[in-house]
Amino acid sequence: MDNLTKEQRRKNMTRIRSQNTKPERIIEQELKRRKIYFAKQVKTIIGKPDIVFRRKKVIVFIDSDFWHGHPKRYIKPKTNPEYWVPKIEKNVERDKKVNKELKKCGWKVIRLWEYDIKKDLNGCVRKILKAIDKPF
Repeated sequence: MDNLTKEQRRKNMTRIRSQNTKPERIIEQELKRRKIYFAKQVKTIIGKPDIVFRRKKVIVFIDSDFWHGHPKRYIKPKTNPEYWVPKIEKNVERDKKVNKELKKCGWKVIRLWEYDIKKDLNGCVRKILKAIDKPF
């Protein structure tokens, strides 16, 4: 059972961002600082990637450990698991399907986890730069 009222839960859920999250802004700021240009939130590409390098055919997704079910850092909610567990599993399956479809279309797909961005920003940026053939 949820320990919040419906109104409190609704208020909490509406405040959760799906784009322009803090980890996305951190990566974007670092790329801009290095004068590397990219497109943001491209809705015409399957999966709506967070960052796109069209000429290099490289796509970057920045995934939340919770919403995208990180294999080690995802913590199963104690309240309402019959709702949350299938929802997160569906997100993970959708991510796999999107990756497969994009690769089939010739895109290189990079997925960065929010925790990794917080703990190793340079390593995450290095992955992107390597994929687009830029020196670190």
